[in-house]
Amino acid sequence: MMRRWIRTAGKWTVRGLLLLVLLVAIDIAILAFPNVLFAHKQTFDEFTVYSNQPLPGGYGQVIDGVRERIEAMENARPGADCRVYVCDSQRLFSFFAFLTRRSSDSMAICLSAFNSVYMNEEKIGRIAAHNYGGIRHCRFEGDYAEVIAHEIVHINVVKSAGYWKAIKMPFWKSEGYAEYQANIAPARADSSYFFTDRIDLLMDTAFWGGDESIARRLYEWHILVEYLAEEKGYGLEELYDETVTELSTRREMLAWYDERRAQR
Repeated sequence: MMRRWIRTAGKWTVRGLLLLVLLVAIDIAILAFPNVLFAHKQTFDEFTVYSNQPLPGGYGQVIDGVRERIEAMENARPGADCRVYVCDSQRLFSFFAFLTRRSSDSMAICLSAFNSVYMNEEKIGRIAAHNYGGIRHCRFEGDYAEVIAHEIVHINVVKSAGYWKAIKMPFWKSEGYAEYQANIAPARADSSYFFTDRIDLLMDTAFWGGDESIARRLYEWHILVEYLAEEKGYGLEELYDETVTELSTRREMLAWYDERRAQR
């Protein structure tokens, strides 16, 4: 009886493992070749964009904007192939979010293994419509070029630092770095851009609806990394230093800000 039970248990274990391997293989196959789920394909040199609705005219300008942002990035990979999948429904984006184990509430997700970016068109549209009072040079613009560039930063980090090192980076650094890098080019080209103005806005809790709003936290991570990069000269490697914490960076940045404000 015991031997029969062991044989039966072993048989079901093997079947379970085979089923798991099959599901993983299907998952990888879909992520490697998701093209069949999109009706339209348009190529802009190194960028191939897939969608279920025809792309609007002038989409090449979006890609040009992405290229400009890439050229200003640390660890930039100009000319690297990239596949962009424009998901025109939350349901379709959620499907890819499920396969990649990412949040379905994101504006976009990326897969460095396939140089792929999946865009949540509905979420980007909602962000663009709200636009948080017209904040420029950040994710709240709902700018396609910014969103794609943000995801390319994540891909660049994996390519330069390696997957395991990349995933160990704290979330505030990872997201703040991606936002900062994606917006270097347009911020530097904007003569009206002043970093202290950004901190002024960060400190306006009424604007954000409280200190702990998610939007304010995301914006703050961007500002913290920008401070480290622009005022202290930190690059990606320095961000991996465990002594560089969110709390210590915030305190140091606000002390710097108070000094600048006193000089106005």
